[in-house]
Amino acid sequence: MAEVVRNKVMNVPTQALFRAITEFEKYPEFLGEVTGAKVVKKLGADKVQVKFEIEVVKTFVYTLEFQLKGEEEVRWKLLESDFFKKNEGKWLLKTKGAKETEVHYELDVAVVFLVPSWIAKKLTEVNLPKMFESFETRAKELAG
Repeated sequence: MAEVVRNKVMNVPTQALFRAITEFEKYPEFLGEVTGAKVVKKLGADKVQVKFEIEVVKTFVYTLEFQLKGEEEVRWKLLESDFFKKNEGKWLLKTKGAKETEVHYELDVAVVFLVPSWIAKKLTEVNLPKMFESFETRAKELAG
């Protein structure tokens, strides 16, 4: 479907943003389309498998494996899904100041059925900025 790359400076401490990204089971609290998130397996301190349930016209379930590198990098890849053929990407976080984080985000995703271009455009141009805003707001809450 689409490969997306986005860069942004967020007005939050890196540690708080990393925490917002890696507290996977909290996603349903601040990401509207995520209706469920459960850690299904921990593979050491830096690798975890998470099963997600999302509501996009209907409910879809998928499992991602996340690789964590310090508090600067979160990578993921698709393990299984009834919706995605491909879902991989990464967050790269770089501290710019006490309360600023330079964010680099990449997502490469493909779904199992044909998606009209207007839906793909909506997902990348509308939902991605909204998702970024949700993570930034959550990080601000965590930072106090």
